[in-house]
Amino acid sequence: MDNAPEPGMPDDRDWTTVLDGGCDECGYTPHDPVTTAERLASAAERWRTVLARSGAAERPAPRVWSPLEYAGHSRDLIEVLGDRLEAMLGSENPTYADFDGEAAVREHEYWKADPAGLSDQLALDTERTRGILAGVGDEDWERTGRRGDGYEFTVGSLCQYIVHDVDHHLHDVNG
Repeated sequence: MDNAPEPGMPDDRDWTTVLDGGCDECGYTPHDPVTTAERLASAAERWRTVLARSGAAERPAPRVWSPLEYAGHSRDLIEVLGDRLEAMLGSENPTYADFDGEAAVREHEYWKADPAGLSDQLALDTERTRGILAGVGDEDWERTGRRGDGYEFTVGSLCQYIVHDVDHHLHDVNG
């Protein structure tokens, strides 16, 4: 697909609710943040399998992302997690800009991406973020940072939030 597809369906839900109650849609229950690196590694392998499927670039409906676009978004989320962890570990209570997933998908034109290349990039970003997680000490899990809208995360809750997002999108594509 060369031309930009229609934007995905807007999603204005408050996904921070999964931090307390989990997610009925995908079955996520809040995980121990210490296991985040392993969960991300598992997700990267699952994305590799999804992206190896024929039709990974095909949207199931005009305003629903393809598995390829969801994988690109997940890659972005893993990169964002790494960047925000670096900020939270390197300074006191940083504020970071809101992340617009739809804008990022459009900027990177994920609908045109090579599935194998995107899978490799997702794996590289996962390894980078896992390396940052390896440096999180016991005393660091409660360090805080704020989204642009003022919502305060701890290192631990940010890990839970992002892992849910990545896992949820794997659920979206039957991965």
